[in-house]
Amino acid sequence: MDDKALIENFLRGDVKSYNELVHRHQGWVRGMTMNIVKNPQDAEDISQDVFVKVYFALNRFRFESEFKTWLYRVVINKINNHFRKQKLRSVFSAELKEEMSEDADSSTANENRLFEMTHKLPRFQRNIVLLRVYQDLSFKMIGEILNITENSAKVSFHKAKANLKKYYMKRYGEYR
Repeated sequence: MDDKALIENFLRGDVKSYNELVHRHQGWVRGMTMNIVKNPQDAEDISQDVFVKVYFALNRFRFESEFKTWLYRVVINKINNHFRKQKLRSVFSAELKEEMSEDADSSTANENRLFEMTHKLPRFQRNIVLLRVYQDLSFKMIGEILNITENSAKVSFHKAKANLKKYYMKRYGEYR
């Protein structure tokens, strides 16, 4: 049975269909969450929160996109809530790391500094960085998840990189 059929069955009262939906998607939800928050307990809590949210919100799913695309949005929102509540730092782009010095000590120091800067990114840019870097999603898929065009996802990602560089330069005076 595909996701659509499972959702329709659940909406008619078949809880087993919901359980199958959870079973089908919980692995990548946990993996994505763990890759971003880096804490197993937090990742587990967020993943459970995602599926509780889905349980109560599934009746509002309109099948205008794939279920997985909608689920990505729920996951990103829950992760953002987690970062807000815990004031944890966000992630930064692997592409930025490639632009940094080849010197290992300097690269590690710069990586740590950039990591500290990511919490200053606007939430929308941070979302794009999370999806691009940790989920290795295409800009087309990011656009679908965030309900924007592929080009808007690319532009926002490059703005996020520029903002990280700007924050870094302002604080540390040079960028390697």
